[in-house]
Amino acid sequence: MLYTDKTWLLTMYQEKGLSLSQIAKICDVSVACIHKYLVRFSIPRRKFCGQGGAKCGKWKGGKTRTKQGYIQIFCEGHPRARKKPYAPYVPEQILVAEKILRRYLSKLEYIHHINEVKDDNRPENLYLFPTNTAHSRYHQKLRKGTTEPIIESNLL
Repeated sequence: MLYTDKTWLLTMYQEKGLSLSQIAKICDVSVACIHKYLVRFSIPRRKFCGQGGAKCGKWKGGKTRTKQGYIQIFCEGHPRARKKPYAPYVPEQILVAEKILRRYLSKLEYIHHINEVKDDNRPENLYLFPTNTAHSRYHQKLRKGTTEPIIESNLL
């Protein structure tokens, strides 16, 4: 029970800069347990420094998945990146299309997944619509059976 030793806990938390969850993982206990011992030993909590990106304690490599299933990439300075208070993430399908086209997409342009798998961002699975309205109309016509499904990318 390393976490019951004040010197060890102080060293891990303040000197080595480990998070409560990292210490809890080492000790195979809950974060609440580690927090309880910080309070018991009067070890002050670190202040949130407001750092983003790789300097953040919750950094997981700059790749995340939305609740809808889309993959997002950390991309500071990109025109399509989400604005504050959110971290600057851009949907991966946009970055893939921009790399192929060698230009930024306009805010109107919309990327469609041909096989409708939201995390399949291979270039051959992406189709560029000029607007989201055109994309919506395509799906309406597809449901009604008045158009053929898209089977080939227009990016390649």
